[in-house]
Amino acid sequence: MNEQPVMPWHPVALSADVPIGVTRSVTLENREIVLWRGGDGAIHAWDDRCPHRGMRLSYGFVRNGSLNCLYHGWEYEGSSRCVRIPAHPDLEVPKTIRATAFEAREAGGLIWMTLDSANAAEPPTSPDAVPLITTAINRPIDEVRGFLGHEASAALVIRDGLVLALDQATDDKTMLHSLSLDTSGGPASRRAGAAKVRELRRQAEALIREAA
Repeated sequence: MNEQPVMPWHPVALSADVPIGVTRSVTLENREIVLWRGGDGAIHAWDDRCPHRGMRLSYGFVRNGSLNCLYHGWEYEGSSRCVRIPAHPDLEVPKTIRATAFEAREAGGLIWMTLDSANAAEPPTSPDAVPLITTAINRPIDEVRGFLGHEASAALVIRDGLVLALDQATDDKTMLHSLSLDTSGGPASRRAGAAKVRELRRQAEALIREAA
C-alpha cells in the first residue's frame, strides 16, 4: 500500500498583517487565498472565491465573526459554511454550500497553512521574534533558497539576527516573511531590520540575475 506524502506547512503572512476584522489576499503556489480573522482572533485561510459567483472573498468584509461576500452578501461563518443569503432571508441555507477552507495555524508571529491537513505533519515551531515586513523577490523559490542558504527541508532560516520564512507565490515569485530576533528593540530597531531585509532582496535579485 502506497503511503501518502507528508504535506508541508507554508508561511503565508505575518500574524501582525492580519488583525481582527481584516481580509488579506495572498498567493500560494499560484493559488489565490484569502486570510481573515474573526472577532475571536482565530485565523482562517480559504480559497479566494465565493462559491456563488466566484467573486474574490478578499474584497468582502468581516462582521459578527463571519466573512461576507461583497457581491451578493452571502455570509460564511468561521467553519466556512454559508449561513445567510440576503436575497432569501428566510431560506435555510443548505449545509453543502461552503467556501473551500484550509487549515491555518499561527506560531512565532507567522501564519502557516497547509493545502492538505489530512496528510500534514505538525507545523514548524519558530522562536519569538518581532515582525518586520513581507516582501516579494521576483525569482523562483529554489534560487532564493540557494542564495540564502535555505535548505528545501527547512521551514525557516536564521541569518544576521533575522528569522526568514519563504513561500512560493507563483513559479517566478517568492515571498519573504521576515522577523527580528531583537525583541527588545523599538521602532528604530525595526526600521533597521526592515532595511536589512530589503537589502537582502536587492542582493538576491541582482546576484541570481548575474548567475543566470
